[in-house]
Amino acid sequence: MRDTDQTITFDQMKGTIGSLVFLWSGIEQSLNESIENLHTEKKSKSVHGISRSIDVWSLAVKQTDNTSTLRTDLCDRLVRMLKEALVIRNLVCHGLTGISVRLHIDYPEAHLKVQLGEDTRLLTWKQLDEMFSWMSRSRWLIRDLTEAAMENDAQRAHNRLIRWEKFPEQQ
Repeated sequence: MRDTDQTITFDQMKGTIGSLVFLWSGIEQSLNESIENLHTEKKSKSVHGISRSIDVWSLAVKQTDNTSTLRTDLCDRLVRMLKEALVIRNLVCHGLTGISVRLHIDYPEAHLKVQLGEDTRLLTWKQLDEMFSWMSRSRWLIRDLTEAAMENDAQRAHNRLIRWEKFPEQQ
């Protein structure tokens, strides 16, 4: 999806919707597994909804005894990004009103048109690509933040997270 001068078909645009749903499914699964591993709340009855799972998970990751600035910063950054991406997910899943393709390089960039309440947006191919890039790696960051929170050795916890220091940039 990187080349913004490429043509984009209707099938490719439909695929972006599937990618969004698929990525969120994995993120939800990772959050629920992490919440269970952290023994913060029973998954079956206590945590409902993606936003609530994000909040419960991040609170547990930051409340352990060996908390570090790096872990707190990474967790806060990921939570902010996930919550912004959740708005996009909700707009697409509950307010998709149009799909625009790019059949020639002289046409405007392909995009999804969404509207939910007063919020109306055009989500471009490039914007979605950038979001999918970091979302596709976020499951591993959730895992590493969770394991760092459970780690008794502060140096090992730090070593697990240092490669994520510049997230969402590729490491």
